[in-house]
Amino acid sequence: MKMAKSDTQQKITLSQLAYIFIQSQIGVDILNLSTVLHREVGADGWITLLIGGVISIFFVLMIVHISRCFPGEGLFDILKSIFGRKLGSVAGFGYYVYFLVVAIYLLTSFGELINEWLLPETPILVLYVLMLICALYTISGGVTLIAKVFTFFAIILFLISVLFLFGFVDAKFIYMLPIGQASFSGYIEGIRVTLYSLSSYVLLLLFLPYAQGSYKKKARTLVGANLIVIFFYLYTVIVSFAHFGSDQIDHVSQPVLYMLRTADSVIITRIDIFVLSLWTVFAMTAFAAYLYGAERAFAKIPMPKKKMLNVYTTSIIVLAVSYWSGLNEENFRVVIDFQDKITEYFTVLIPVLLFLLSFLRRKDKQKEAAQ
Repeated sequence: MKMAKSDTQQKITLSQLAYIFIQSQIGVDILNLSTVLHREVGADGWITLLIGGVISIFFVLMIVHISRCFPGEGLFDILKSIFGRKLGSVAGFGYYVYFLVVAIYLLTSFGELINEWLLPETPILVLYVLMLICALYTISGGVTLIAKVFTFFAIILFLISVLFLFGFVDAKFIYMLPIGQASFSGYIEGIRVTLYSLSSYVLLLLFLPYAQGSYKKKARTLVGANLIVIFFYLYTVIVSFAHFGSDQIDHVSQPVLYMLRTADSVIITRIDIFVLSLWTVFAMTAFAAYLYGAERAFAKIPMPKKKMLNVYTTSIIVLAVSYWSGLNEENFRVVIDFQDKITEYFTVLIPVLLFLLSFLRRKDKQKEAAQ
């Protein structure tokens, strides 16, 4: 099943596709990835980040290949084309659950962080609702409005990168040593953490059918966008490692913010608060991307096809579960553990399976053409 006529009228440029991909990748994890990697791999965390980044490039190319084999079809139509209607519907519902869980995780993490750093007296439900309203507006106009919003906020990545330079003021690169001391299992775990942080490539199957240009240009654009994300993550990890060192970073939950807390500037008094305010935009866009994915999956469930009903139903589910998970640490841990259990299936195993089976689809097309 290909896109409906109303969908085909929505087109995005390659640069807009790149902005969507970059901002979907950079969400909540950027603030605590340094700590997580150091706990798993020690000072070699930046090495596993590079290795995981290279692997993620192959996954991006796999996604582009899958889309090329099924022109005009999105993720859920591709699942049905490869697995059949029944099994494809089951897989599509699985992605619905996965997108929901990630959206819930992003919304809950955003609320807790803003509540801790900026608005401690504000009810966390208010923060959830404000974020949800912004995300709903972003996805209300479909792919074209998503692309415009993401493009408008793209410059924030540059501003944040410049402000991170303050972290080098007290940096000591000797903290990066020694190299190669982590165990093999530590490296594997560090690579796994990196891949999970860069796993938004799955969302590309929702947007690639709308992108203009040849598949070669799409591949080059997305690889370039992924490299930007990898180097931004690497830049963040290195400056955090060099600033805190092994003795401190394991005990700092958001090293990026604490690193900038002591920095000062003539223009900006609290750089950490300013960066957190800018980061809120990335949190919203990443959340909106996954909310859009969940809404698109919900639309495939047999029911009256009313777009706003799909959007509101999905939003209510996300808001309700986020509020429940935000009540205490135990509930939030349930969401995180469940996300960890299913992430591997929907970001690694199924994409690899789709990639392998797509070659069979290509052979079938060649046979049909020959006949």
